[in-house]
Amino acid sequence: MESGDPESPEDGDPEEDTAAALQRLVGLTAGRVAAVRSLATRYRLLRKLGSGSYGRVLLARPRQGGPAVALKLLRRDTVLRATFLREFCVGRCVSAHPGLIRTLAGPLQTPQHFAFAQEYAPCGDLSGLLQERALPEPLVKRVAAQLAGALDFLHGRGLVHADVKPDNVLVFDPACSRVALGDLGLTRPEGSPAPAPPQPLPSAPPELCLLLPPDTLPLRPALDSWGLGVLLFCAATAGFPWDVALAPDPGFEAFAGWVTTRPRPPRPPPPWDRFAPPALALLQGLLDLDPQARSPPLAILEFLGDDWGLEGDRQEAGGSGRGPSEGEGDEEEGGSDLEEWTEGEEEAEEGGGGRKTGTDGGTPSSDD
Repeated sequence: MESGDPESPEDGDPEEDTAAALQRLVGLTAGRVAAVRSLATRYRLLRKLGSGSYGRVLLARPRQGGPAVALKLLRRDTVLRATFLREFCVGRCVSAHPGLIRTLAGPLQTPQHFAFAQEYAPCGDLSGLLQERALPEPLVKRVAAQLAGALDFLHGRGLVHADVKPDNVLVFDPACSRVALGDLGLTRPEGSPAPAPPQPLPSAPPELCLLLPPDTLPLRPALDSWGLGVLLFCAATAGFPWDVALAPDPGFEAFAGWVTTRPRPPRPPPPWDRFAPPALALLQGLLDLDPQARSPPLAILEFLGDDWGLEGDRQEAGGSGRGPSEGEGDEEEGGSDLEEWTEGEEEAEEGGGGRKTGTDGGTPSSDD
Protein backbone atom coordinates (compact mmCIF):
# COMPACT_ATOMS: atom_id res chain seq x y z
CA MET A 1 0.00 0.00 0.00
CA GLU A 2 1.20 3.52 -0.73
CA SER A 3 1.52 6.01 2.09
CA GLY A 4 -1.55 7.93 0.95
CA ASP A 5 -3.81 4.87 0.97
CA PRO A 6 -6.04 3.67 3.78
CA GLU A 7 -4.39 1.06 5.93
CA SER A 8 -4.64 -2.53 4.82
CA PRO A 9 -6.47 -5.14 6.93
CA GLU A 10 -3.11 -6.40 8.16
CA ASP A 11 -2.41 -2.98 9.70
CA GLY A 12 -5.48 -3.15 11.94
CA ASP A 13 -6.58 -5.29 14.87
CA PRO A 14 -4.80 -8.67 14.62
CA GLU A 15 -7.98 -10.33 15.89
CA GLU A 16 -10.14 -8.72 13.17
CA ASP A 17 -11.37 -11.25 10.62
CA THR A 18 -11.04 -10.72 6.88
CA ALA A 19 -14.68 -9.75 6.28
CA ALA A 20 -14.65 -7.12 9.03
CA ALA A 21 -11.25 -5.77 7.93
CA LEU A 22 -12.42 -5.47 4.34
CA GLN A 23 -15.59 -3.70 5.40
CA ARG A 24 -13.54 -1.27 7.45
CA LEU A 25 -11.23 -0.60 4.52
CA VAL A 26 -14.19 -0.02 2.18
CA GLY A 27 -15.50 2.58 4.62
CA LEU A 28 -12.14 4.34 4.76
CA THR A 29 -11.84 4.38 0.97
CA ALA A 30 -15.37 5.62 0.27
CA GLY A 31 -14.40 9.22 0.96
CA ARG A 32 -11.32 9.06 -1.24
CA VAL A 33 -13.02 8.41 -4.57
CA ALA A 34 -12.34 11.46 -6.76
CA ALA A 35 -15.34 12.77 -8.70
CA VAL A 36 -14.48 13.99 -12.22
CA ARG A 37 -16.67 15.14 -15.06
CA SER A 38 -14.82 13.02 -17.60
CA LEU A 39 -12.13 10.36 -17.53
CA ALA A 40 -10.33 12.37 -20.21
CA THR A 41 -9.37 14.94 -17.58
CA ARG A 42 -7.07 12.34 -15.97
CA TYR A 43 -6.23 9.97 -18.83
CA ARG A 44 -5.72 9.91 -22.54
CA LEU A 45 -7.98 7.05 -23.61
CA LEU A 46 -6.28 4.98 -26.30
CA ARG A 47 -8.39 1.96 -27.18
CA LYS A 48 -10.77 -0.64 -25.83
CA LEU A 49 -9.21 -3.79 -24.36
CA GLY A 50 -12.37 -5.66 -23.43
CA SER A 51 -15.99 -5.36 -22.38
CA GLY A 52 -18.73 -7.27 -20.64
CA SER A 53 -21.94 -6.87 -18.67
CA TYR A 54 -19.95 -5.09 -15.95
CA GLY A 55 -18.68 -2.34 -18.26
CA ARG A 56 -15.42 -2.14 -20.17
CA VAL A 57 -11.63 -2.00 -19.89
CA LEU A 58 -9.73 0.70 -21.78
CA LEU A 59 -6.06 1.18 -22.47
CA ALA A 60 -5.17 4.63 -21.18
CA ARG A 61 -2.18 6.82 -20.48
CA PRO A 62 -2.14 9.12 -17.44
CA ARG A 63 -2.13 12.81 -18.33
CA GLN A 64 0.60 13.48 -15.77
CA GLY A 65 2.86 10.93 -17.48
CA GLY A 66 3.88 7.37 -16.82
CA PRO A 67 3.23 3.97 -18.40
CA ALA A 68 -0.03 2.96 -20.02
CA VAL A 69 -2.61 1.35 -17.74
CA ALA A 70 -5.72 -0.78 -18.06
CA LEU A 71 -8.59 1.42 -16.91
CA LYS A 72 -11.58 -0.58 -15.66
CA LEU A 73 -14.94 1.15 -16.00
CA LEU A 74 -17.99 -0.09 -14.07
CA ARG A 75 -21.37 1.36 -14.98
CA ARG A 76 -22.98 3.09 -12.03
CA ASP A 77 -26.46 2.00 -13.12
CA THR A 78 -25.51 -1.69 -12.92
CA VAL A 79 -22.88 -1.90 -10.17
CA LEU A 80 -23.40 -0.95 -6.54
CA ARG A 81 -20.93 1.55 -5.15
CA ALA A 82 -20.06 -0.88 -2.35
CA THR A 83 -19.27 -3.56 -4.95
CA PHE A 84 -16.90 -1.21 -6.78
CA LEU A 85 -15.20 -0.19 -3.55
CA ARG A 86 -14.77 -3.80 -2.44
CA GLU A 87 -13.14 -4.83 -5.73
CA PHE A 88 -10.82 -1.83 -5.61
CA CYS A 89 -9.85 -2.42 -1.97
CA VAL A 90 -9.22 -6.14 -2.46
CA GLY A 91 -7.07 -5.33 -5.47
CA ARG A 92 -4.99 -2.81 -3.55
CA CYS A 93 -4.51 -5.19 -0.62
CA VAL A 94 -3.19 -8.08 -2.73
CA SER A 95 -1.17 -6.09 -5.30
CA ALA A 96 2.11 -7.02 -3.62
CA HIS A 97 2.03 -10.51 -5.14
CA PRO A 98 3.37 -10.73 -8.73
CA GLY A 99 0.83 -13.44 -9.57
CA LEU A 100 -2.06 -11.02 -8.98
CA ILE A 101 -2.74 -8.06 -11.24
CA ARG A 102 -1.69 -4.82 -9.56
CA THR A 103 -4.42 -2.29 -8.80
CA LEU A 104 -3.20 1.31 -8.79
CA ALA A 105 -4.18 4.10 -6.44
CA GLY A 106 -6.69 6.79 -7.34
CA PRO A 107 -10.28 5.45 -7.75
CA LEU A 108 -12.54 7.76 -9.77
CA GLN A 109 -16.19 8.28 -10.50
CA THR A 110 -17.79 10.14 -13.39
CA PRO A 111 -21.51 10.83 -13.76
CA GLN A 112 -21.93 7.38 -15.36
CA HIS A 113 -18.96 5.22 -14.32
CA PHE A 114 -16.80 4.10 -11.46
CA ALA A 115 -13.21 3.57 -12.58
CA PHE A 116 -9.83 2.43 -11.33
CA ALA A 117 -6.52 1.68 -13.02
CA GLN A 118 -4.58 -1.57 -13.10
CA GLU A 119 -1.27 -2.52 -14.66
CA TYR A 120 -1.48 -3.30 -18.35
CA ALA A 121 -0.66 -6.81 -19.62
CA PRO A 122 0.52 -6.35 -23.24
CA CYS A 123 -0.22 -9.92 -24.37
CA GLY A 124 -3.86 -10.00 -23.35
CA ASP A 125 -5.36 -12.94 -21.50
CA LEU A 126 -4.67 -16.66 -21.50
CA SER A 127 -7.78 -17.51 -23.50
CA GLY A 128 -6.36 -15.43 -26.35
CA LEU A 129 -3.15 -17.50 -26.37
CA LEU A 130 -5.25 -20.67 -26.50
CA GLN A 131 -7.22 -19.64 -29.58
CA GLU A 132 -4.62 -21.12 -31.90
CA ARG A 133 -3.18 -24.06 -29.97
CA ALA A 134 -2.46 -25.50 -26.56
CA LEU A 135 0.60 -24.35 -24.67
CA PRO A 136 3.74 -26.50 -24.70
CA GLU A 137 4.45 -28.33 -21.46
CA PRO A 138 7.06 -25.88 -20.08
CA LEU A 139 4.60 -23.00 -20.44
CA VAL A 140 1.75 -24.96 -18.87
CA LYS A 141 3.96 -25.63 -15.85
CA ARG A 142 5.10 -22.01 -15.75
CA VAL A 143 1.51 -20.77 -15.70
CA ALA A 144 0.52 -23.41 -13.15
CA ALA A 145 3.25 -22.50 -10.69
CA GLN A 146 2.49 -18.78 -10.82
CA LEU A 147 -1.25 -19.19 -10.38
CA ALA A 148 -0.77 -21.68 -7.55
CA GLY A 149 1.33 -19.12 -5.70
CA ALA A 150 -1.22 -16.36 -6.32
CA LEU A 151 -4.11 -18.44 -5.03
CA ASP A 152 -2.15 -19.58 -2.00
CA PHE A 153 -1.45 -15.89 -1.26
CA LEU A 154 -5.15 -15.07 -1.48
CA HIS A 155 -6.22 -18.05 0.61
CA GLY A 156 -3.64 -17.22 3.26
CA ARG A 157 -5.37 -13.87 3.66
CA GLY A 158 -8.82 -15.37 4.02
CA LEU A 159 -9.96 -14.59 0.46
CA VAL A 160 -11.39 -16.80 -2.30
CA HIS A 161 -11.04 -15.62 -5.92
CA ALA A 162 -14.16 -17.53 -7.07
CA ASP A 163 -13.62 -16.90 -10.80
CA VAL A 164 -10.47 -18.74 -11.88
CA LYS A 165 -10.62 -19.21 -15.66
CA PRO A 166 -8.42 -18.49 -18.71
CA ASP A 167 -10.19 -15.19 -19.43
CA ASN A 168 -9.02 -13.88 -16.05
CA VAL A 169 -5.33 -14.74 -16.42
CA LEU A 170 -3.39 -11.78 -17.85
CA VAL A 171 -0.21 -12.46 -19.84
CA PHE A 172 2.79 -10.11 -19.86
CA ASP A 173 5.02 -11.84 -22.43
CA PRO A 174 4.73 -14.66 -24.99
CA ALA A 175 6.89 -16.99 -22.90
CA CYS A 176 4.51 -16.63 -19.92
CA SER A 177 7.44 -15.58 -17.75
CA ARG A 178 4.86 -13.57 -15.89
CA VAL A 179 1.13 -14.16 -15.77
CA ALA A 180 -1.21 -12.64 -13.21
CA LEU A 181 -4.69 -13.50 -12.02
CA GLY A 182 -7.06 -10.60 -12.54
CA ASP A 183 -10.74 -9.67 -12.22
CA LEU A 184 -11.33 -9.65 -8.48
CA GLY A 185 -14.97 -8.69 -8.87
CA LEU A 186 -16.19 -11.95 -7.34
CA THR A 187 -13.41 -12.25 -4.75
CA ARG A 188 -14.90 -12.49 -1.26
CA PRO A 189 -13.80 -13.44 2.25
CA GLU A 190 -13.85 -17.17 2.88
CA GLY A 191 -17.26 -18.24 4.18
CA SER A 192 -19.20 -15.62 2.21
CA PRO A 193 -22.37 -16.98 0.58
CA ALA A 194 -21.82 -18.17 -2.99
CA PRO A 195 -24.89 -18.50 -5.23
CA ALA A 196 -25.31 -20.80 -8.20
CA PRO A 197 -23.72 -19.48 -11.41
CA PRO A 198 -26.18 -17.36 -13.41
CA GLN A 199 -25.51 -19.62 -16.40
CA PRO A 200 -23.66 -22.90 -16.97
CA LEU A 201 -19.93 -22.37 -16.61
CA PRO A 202 -17.33 -25.04 -17.42
CA SER A 203 -15.05 -23.70 -14.66
CA ALA A 204 -17.61 -24.00 -11.85
CA PRO A 205 -17.39 -27.04 -9.50
CA PRO A 206 -20.28 -29.52 -9.27
CA GLU A 207 -21.26 -28.50 -5.74
CA LEU A 208 -21.96 -24.99 -7.05
CA CYS A 209 -23.65 -26.18 -10.24
CA LEU A 210 -26.06 -28.29 -8.17
CA LEU A 211 -27.37 -25.26 -6.28
CA LEU A 212 -30.85 -24.00 -6.99
CA PRO A 213 -31.63 -20.33 -6.26
CA PRO A 214 -31.95 -18.93 -3.67
CA ASP A 215 -29.66 -21.53 -2.03
CA THR A 216 -26.01 -20.64 -1.44
CA LEU A 217 -22.84 -22.35 -0.28
CA PRO A 218 -20.08 -20.81 1.87
CA LEU A 219 -17.07 -19.88 -0.26
CA ARG A 220 -14.11 -22.19 0.33
CA PRO A 221 -10.62 -22.33 -1.25
CA ALA A 222 -11.61 -25.68 -2.79
CA LEU A 223 -13.67 -23.72 -5.32
CA ASP A 224 -10.46 -22.11 -6.61
CA SER A 225 -8.70 -25.49 -6.69
CA TRP A 226 -11.38 -26.78 -9.03
CA GLY A 227 -11.12 -23.70 -11.25
CA LEU A 228 -7.34 -24.12 -11.37
CA GLY A 229 -7.68 -27.77 -12.39
CA VAL A 230 -10.02 -26.86 -15.25
CA LEU A 231 -7.68 -24.04 -16.29
CA LEU A 232 -4.69 -26.38 -16.46
CA PHE A 233 -6.69 -28.77 -18.64
CA CYS A 234 -7.50 -25.82 -20.92
CA ALA A 235 -3.86 -24.72 -21.10
CA ALA A 236 -2.75 -28.24 -22.03
CA THR A 237 -5.50 -28.97 -24.58
CA ALA A 238 -6.85 -25.57 -25.76
CA GLY A 239 -10.35 -26.66 -24.77
CA PHE A 240 -12.60 -27.21 -21.77
CA PRO A 241 -13.18 -30.75 -20.48
CA TRP A 242 -16.98 -30.21 -20.33
CA ASP A 243 -19.64 -27.57 -20.77
CA VAL A 244 -20.90 -27.93 -17.21
CA ALA A 245 -19.77 -30.19 -14.35
CA LEU A 246 -23.09 -32.00 -14.10
CA ALA A 247 -24.78 -35.03 -15.63
CA PRO A 248 -25.84 -35.53 -18.37
CA ASP A 249 -22.88 -33.60 -19.82
CA PRO A 250 -20.99 -36.44 -21.58
CA GLY A 251 -17.53 -35.03 -20.84
CA PHE A 252 -18.24 -34.69 -17.13
CA GLU A 253 -20.00 -38.08 -16.93
CA ALA A 254 -17.00 -39.82 -18.48
CA PHE A 255 -14.60 -38.16 -16.04
CA ALA A 256 -16.81 -38.71 -12.98
CA GLY A 257 -17.43 -42.33 -13.92
CA TRP A 258 -13.72 -42.99 -14.23
CA VAL A 259 -12.67 -41.38 -10.92
CA THR A 260 -15.49 -43.03 -8.93
CA THR A 261 -15.24 -46.58 -10.35
CA ARG A 262 -13.59 -49.09 -7.98
CA PRO A 263 -11.31 -50.64 -8.92
CA ARG A 264 -10.42 -47.77 -11.20
CA PRO A 265 -9.93 -48.71 -14.88
CA PRO A 266 -6.24 -48.76 -15.83
CA ARG A 267 -6.66 -46.15 -18.56
CA PRO A 268 -8.72 -42.95 -18.30
CA PRO A 269 -11.25 -42.05 -20.99
CA PRO A 270 -10.39 -39.59 -23.76
CA PRO A 271 -9.24 -36.83 -23.61
CA TRP A 272 -7.71 -37.58 -20.19
CA ASP A 273 -5.63 -40.40 -21.67
CA ARG A 274 -3.27 -37.83 -23.23
CA PHE A 275 -1.84 -36.98 -19.78
CA ALA A 276 1.03 -38.90 -18.18
CA PRO A 277 0.34 -40.41 -14.71
CA PRO A 278 1.85 -37.51 -12.71
CA ALA A 279 -0.32 -34.95 -14.50
CA LEU A 280 -3.35 -37.19 -14.07
CA ALA A 281 -2.67 -37.47 -10.34
CA LEU A 282 -2.41 -33.68 -10.09
CA LEU A 283 -5.64 -33.09 -12.01
CA GLN A 284 -7.52 -35.75 -10.04
CA GLY A 285 -6.51 -34.02 -6.81
CA LEU A 286 -7.56 -30.54 -7.96
CA LEU A 287 -10.77 -31.89 -9.51
CA ASP A 288 -11.79 -34.22 -6.70
CA LEU A 289 -15.59 -34.44 -6.68
CA ASP A 290 -15.51 -34.09 -2.90
CA PRO A 291 -14.53 -30.49 -2.10
CA GLN A 292 -13.28 -31.58 1.32
CA ALA A 293 -10.73 -33.88 -0.32
CA ARG A 294 -9.64 -31.49 -3.08
CA SER A 295 -5.93 -30.63 -3.27
CA PRO A 296 -4.77 -27.10 -2.45
CA PRO A 297 -3.27 -25.09 -5.31
CA LEU A 298 0.30 -25.49 -4.03
CA ALA A 299 0.05 -29.25 -4.64
CA ILE A 300 1.14 -28.29 -8.17
CA LEU A 301 4.68 -27.72 -6.90
CA GLU A 302 5.07 -31.42 -6.15
CA PHE A 303 4.59 -32.29 -9.84
CA LEU A 304 6.61 -29.66 -11.68
CA GLY A 305 9.65 -31.94 -12.03
CA ASP A 306 7.63 -34.77 -13.58
CA ASP A 307 6.85 -35.46 -17.22
CA TRP A 308 3.21 -34.53 -17.85
CA GLY A 309 3.12 -36.28 -21.21
CA LEU A 310 1.87 -33.28 -23.16
CA GLU A 311 2.28 -33.38 -26.90
CA GLY A 312 4.16 -30.74 -28.85
CA ASP A 313 7.39 -28.93 -28.08
CA ARG A 314 8.90 -30.42 -24.91
CA GLN A 315 11.91 -28.11 -24.97
CA GLU A 316 12.05 -24.98 -22.85
CA ALA A 317 9.65 -22.70 -24.66
CA GLY A 318 10.51 -19.09 -25.21
CA GLY A 319 7.17 -18.09 -26.67
CA SER A 320 5.72 -18.03 -30.14
CA GLY A 321 7.16 -14.75 -31.33
CA ARG A 322 7.68 -11.20 -30.27
CA GLY A 323 4.92 -9.85 -28.08
CA PRO A 324 3.77 -6.27 -28.25
CA SER A 325 5.86 -3.89 -26.21
CA GLU A 326 4.08 -1.57 -23.82
CA GLY A 327 2.04 0.98 -25.65
CA GLU A 328 2.93 -0.40 -29.10
CA GLY A 329 0.26 0.71 -31.53
CA ASP A 330 -1.59 2.62 -28.81
CA GLU A 331 -1.81 5.85 -30.72
CA GLU A 332 -3.34 4.23 -33.82
CA GLU A 333 -6.73 3.30 -32.41
CA GLY A 334 -7.48 5.84 -29.73
CA GLY A 335 -6.54 9.38 -28.92
CA SER A 336 -9.14 12.11 -29.06
CA ASP A 337 -11.70 9.98 -30.92
CA LEU A 338 -12.11 7.58 -28.01
CA GLU A 339 -12.15 10.44 -25.52
CA GLU A 340 -14.91 12.17 -27.47
CA TRP A 341 -16.83 8.89 -27.81
CA THR A 342 -16.63 8.20 -24.07
CA GLU A 343 -17.70 11.72 -23.12
CA GLY A 344 -20.53 11.68 -25.65
CA GLU A 345 -21.72 8.30 -24.39
CA GLU A 346 -21.79 9.57 -20.82
CA GLU A 347 -23.71 12.71 -21.79
CA ALA A 348 -26.22 10.68 -23.79
CA GLU A 349 -26.73 8.26 -20.92
CA GLU A 350 -27.06 11.11 -18.43
CA GLY A 351 -29.86 12.62 -20.50
CA GLY A 352 -31.63 9.30 -20.87
CA GLY A 353 -33.58 9.34 -17.63
CA GLY A 354 -33.72 7.20 -14.53
CA ARG A 355 -31.52 4.40 -13.30
CA LYS A 356 -31.89 0.74 -14.11
CA THR A 357 -31.96 -2.19 -11.76
CA GLY A 358 -28.47 -3.22 -10.66
CA THR A 359 -26.91 -6.59 -11.37
CA ASP A 360 -26.41 -7.22 -7.66
CA GLY A 361 -30.10 -7.89 -7.24
CA GLY A 362 -31.33 -4.38 -6.52
CA THR A 363 -31.05 -0.76 -7.48
CA PRO A 364 -27.78 1.05 -6.90
CA SER A 365 -27.23 2.11 -3.32
CA SER A 366 -28.43 5.50 -2.19
CA ASP A 367 -24.89 6.67 -1.51
CA ASP A 368 -24.13 6.40 -5.22
